[in-house]
Amino acid sequence: MAFSLSTVKLQDIVDIAQTSGYLAPNLNVPQASSQPALTIANDVMSAICAIPFPWKWNELKIPPFYTNSFQQDYAGIYLPVASGGDPTISIPSLVGQSIMNLSWLERGICVNVTNTSEPKPWKAVEVGRSLPQQTGSQYLNTNFNAPLYLVNWYPNYMLYYGTWGASNTGNSTFGNNPVSGSVYTNPLSVTNAMPSNPITQIRDANGNFLVITGYGTEGTTAPVAPASSAAGTIATPGAGATTQWTVVDPSGWGFRIVPAPSQTGVTWQFNLVGQMAPTRFTSLSQTLAPLPDEYEPYFRQGFIAQCHRYAPEAKIKAQFAQEWGLWLRAVMELRAKDAREQEEYSFVPGRGITGYGQSNAQRLNPQWPFPPTR
Repeated sequence: MAFSLSTVKLQDIVDIAQTSGYLAPNLNVPQASSQPALTIANDVMSAICAIPFPWKWNELKIPPFYTNSFQQDYAGIYLPVASGGDPTISIPSLVGQSIMNLSWLERGICVNVTNTSEPKPWKAVEVGRSLPQQTGSQYLNTNFNAPLYLVNWYPNYMLYYGTWGASNTGNSTFGNNPVSGSVYTNPLSVTNAMPSNPITQIRDANGNFLVITGYGTEGTTAPVAPASSAAGTIATPGAGATTQWTVVDPSGWGFRIVPAPSQTGVTWQFNLVGQMAPTRFTSLSQTLAPLPDEYEPYFRQGFIAQCHRYAPEAKIKAQFAQEWGLWLRAVMELRAKDAREQEEYSFVPGRGITGYGQSNAQRLNPQWPFPPTR
């Protein structure tokens, strides 16, 4: 079931703008065309989302993914619940589809899902812009406040993929390729341990990017899909294989983590939140979703300001720079309206200039209710 906080349609915004006589000619176009209204609306929404501020109404819950042996890159894909996916994300119509609407990552945590305790242990994840490829020989910092992993996103085609049947030396994955008889074990089916699996993403003989979506045993030949297969296509399994591989879109978004996991040990589930790419308007009948109705006045003001840019009269067109500048200042007010809550993400000094002070671990909270030692 889809939820939306928007009931205002783009046509409503156009109707209001047309009440301004000097702007009406810009929008009174032939009935068969929705331009320039659609272009104006897309410019306004892009400008709102371009502000380096995480709008809550524009957040995207990333489908969870799980650490795998030595594997640092994970192509983004909606997995079925049977494979360990989140039932709130694994919508049947999206299973096997790539993540296409991510703009940037905000925050995240990773959870030790194979731990038998309840509640399960978790660690902070720090999201960033760009991370290098590494090997699995890394030391994990287990300090209480330090992030366990660093994460960033890349287009799927920029990630590394295994080569079925290749040796484990001298290739882009630093090893861990699947071969005949390789066994893939569900990372959620082993108590307190991450199984020793080969890499879970490969590039087939036709150049498709494949991600494993069904665990089992590899056959004597490699899985393959027809050349230029669409995302979500199930590859033809190798001879005798019980695994399932699904094509992902090269232009979708995937993730890189640092450091690379060890061969076995703890399975970490990554729960990340990001900002969606700006909504693209393709019809005047669309609502302003995901923009809530309470923010409609800001969108409307931006739409009217942008109309000046397309005015046929030079005097009206000349007013665009001033009107757009005033609107951008109004958007900063919108940001202030959405940022009235205390920000929980902040830099906390480890010690004062003249000596050691109260560290972040000594802040009074339910996990640390004791006052600092003086």
